[in-house]
Amino acid sequence: MNIGRLPLAQLSLMVFALLLPRPVQAIEELHVLLPALRQKLTVQLKELASPDALWAGKSDLAELNRATNGSYAISLLQLLNSPLPIQKDFDSAMARQGEVLLGSLLEVDASQPNLLKTDPVLAGIKAAQAKYEQVSLLNVLQEIPGKSVTVRLDRALPFIKRLQGQQLAAAELIPNFNKAAPAPAPLLAPGKFATQTSVVLLPATENLIEPLEVTVVRPLDKPSLPPVVISHGLWDSPSSFLGWAQHLASHGAAVFLPRHAGSDRNQQAEMLAGHAAPPAPVEFLRRPTEVKAVLDALETGKIPGAAGVSPRNVVFIGHSWGATTALQLAGARSVASDLWNACKDPEHPKRNLSWVLQCSFLPAAVAGSFADPRISRVVAVSPPQALVFAAGISDLKLPVLVVSGSSDLVVPPKPEALVPFSQYPKNGSQLVIAERGTHFNLPAGADSNGGPLRALLLQWLIAKPFDASTGITDPASLQLRLGGGT
Repeated sequence: MNIGRLPLAQLSLMVFALLLPRPVQAIEELHVLLPALRQKLTVQLKELASPDALWAGKSDLAELNRATNGSYAISLLQLLNSPLPIQKDFDSAMARQGEVLLGSLLEVDASQPNLLKTDPVLAGIKAAQAKYEQVSLLNVLQEIPGKSVTVRLDRALPFIKRLQGQQLAAAELIPNFNKAAPAPAPLLAPGKFATQTSVVLLPATENLIEPLEVTVVRPLDKPSLPPVVISHGLWDSPSSFLGWAQHLASHGAAVFLPRHAGSDRNQQAEMLAGHAAPPAPVEFLRRPTEVKAVLDALETGKIPGAAGVSPRNVVFIGHSWGATTALQLAGARSVASDLWNACKDPEHPKRNLSWVLQCSFLPAAVAGSFADPRISRVVAVSPPQALVFAAGISDLKLPVLVVSGSSDLVVPPKPEALVPFSQYPKNGSQLVIAERGTHFNLPAGADSNGGPLRALLLQWLIAKPFDASTGITDPASLQLRLGGGT
């Protein structure tokens, strides 16, 4: 199975999983498909505990390892112990995207057809996460039930090499960015406003094909800051970002969080149950349209509980796919690019996990702009952008705050944040790197303190210029570094 050529429906079913009880018996035997020989050799899982164990083993691969003076042990153990792009916050829906890797690296025979179904794979990953600091292919295999599995070295080695290169590139760049100063207590603490939360349903209109649920978090008093709209990522929901909303509302902003029903957590559950198809490419166009519908409803006074809020000078914040939507609303265009042909090439050197999502957008991509004059500034947290906006980033109309985690394996910082940011127009945009930030530890759910970005988001909302001397870092959380401005 080749992830570069799979349709989105098959990719999605590989990527996402449900829980099963812990396996009683784990895989004991591996078949290793060697790239050069095109031959499967057997090895016992216990022989992979160390180079010495493989050297002393009796399997086919142990014999070959001895015959080659240990060279196969080095490369194989490096592969099997390399961290997989599956991160700790596994209950976040997007965290499961790394499962697609297992489906492409492993094969099973006809006697155990369900071995790599999503249920046992997820159970194995969670078990491995509970035992190890970083999840590797080897310790996941030790937790999956079954007798044997084939490891495709011909597919795995190029992927691991590319992944390690992306991680190394980020690690090397981090020291070049200035540490941001600790934020003052007033930016980190809740503001003076008491807040209230409600959920409203906007009716379908000519431009809104079905009713749109919107969570409203606002100060009880008249808002003193511009309104904010927050957009969630693929198979996520507004609840994952209520910490951001609560913090900003306590400081005086009315915050609106649309639920993108075509690609939210509920849609994921329906898909996994076999009651719905994966999100269609047209969802790429539907999301910015839904955001505009929220602004339209504000303008016409059709959002209960939003009295006194005018859709002017709006700040839009998005995470992951929501960050891609933020860039659309800021004017980035999906202009056809030669790079788009790389979606057909699973070994393309620029490929990263976010391309699974970005390549799915392209059938619906249009060159027109979604820029909205009611939005004045946007925040793009962990944005997949380098492929889908390859030729249209220079069309950005608004200042963009790009935030990327240095340890993000799903949307790696160098190809998806640093390189695209260098093409942004000179309009006051800023790039911030969160040390040890992953794809999933930057947002903040309900009743949290607002997460590691709360002071940064508030500073951007206030619209005051900042540099490394400006206090935006929570000293008890992730260190933020400024990668420069435009």
